[in-house]
Amino acid sequence: MNSASTNTPSRSEDAGKDNSHPALRFLRVWGTILVMIVVIIGFSFASPYFMKVSNINNVVFSMFTSAMLSMGLTYVVAAGSFDLSIGIIVTTASIVCAMCIPVTGAPIAILVALLVSAGIGLVNGFLVTYMRISGIVATIGAMFLLEGLNQYLTGGYQIAVNYDETFFRWLGQGRLGMIAVKPIFLVLFFAIGFVIFNKLRTGHYISAVGDNPLAAYYSGIPVYRWVIVSFMICGVFCGLAGVFLASTSSSAQPTGGAGYLLEAFAAVFLGATILGKGKPHILGTLLGVFFLYLVSNGMTQFGIDSSARKLFNGFVLLAAVGANSFLNREELHLKFI
Repeated sequence: MNSASTNTPSRSEDAGKDNSHPALRFLRVWGTILVMIVVIIGFSFASPYFMKVSNINNVVFSMFTSAMLSMGLTYVVAAGSFDLSIGIIVTTASIVCAMCIPVTGAPIAILVALLVSAGIGLVNGFLVTYMRISGIVATIGAMFLLEGLNQYLTGGYQIAVNYDETFFRWLGQGRLGMIAVKPIFLVLFFAIGFVIFNKLRTGHYISAVGDNPLAAYYSGIPVYRWVIVSFMICGVFCGLAGVFLASTSSSAQPTGGAGYLLEAFAAVFLGATILGKGKPHILGTLLGVFFLYLVSNGMTQFGIDSSARKLFNGFVLLAAVGANSFLNREELHLKFI
């Protein structure tokens, strides 16, 4: 074998390389981050209060529920499915928790709410896998069922939590110095979610199933099991969001989790474009939620109508997915559902 042949890269090596223009490679990795930085700088110059610590604390406090839903949804999307029942799971968890507190006390009530949320995720995962129902159809059905159940349990009225439940109120309303407790818990839950997704085999198997379920199956990975696990993890994150939502308002609302679905999907798909991953990841999702709420906060400071937030979220969802598809347009597009 001559030296020229040994120094020449093989076809397989060439196939694994990214031969696109350097500018395009740079945009794939840093494009979304650059857009975020430009928008934040623009709001900072326009308002002297925008980047103050108190304002950032308010942003992180207000994004807690959406961030928890979005991080949970990340696991399901990474597994290659969808969960449209995440908002109603939040509502159900808050109602279950508020109803159990007078009977069992706050700690047990929180545990029951999380078990119920995980159970809903288990049922959703079972319907998607063993019953072979589309994730969209299965979770829409679950959404309607849970909505009817919640209306029955509450009679359409809020369930108040006794003001004497100081520990429960502290979870959603407490402060440590200048910092609210909820942002601290958000960082803690993000750290747990990040470790599960990136450092444990749970996250690796879920991602493998989402990337190529057939290859995962032939590699010995129990595909159905890890799809179900992804739905259960999502349910637990939604349950935590419901518990803290009830704690913040000292009550459970029959429609408390409504309105978060679009934000969650926008954050997950926006986060997938961050750092050029092209696939859902927990850090990207959290940054996506933070960006959405930071822009919403900036809009509020300038008196922009609240309906503009929904318009912006919808635009971000389309732009994020479209930009990621455009930057990876050399790949054959085969997913149409």
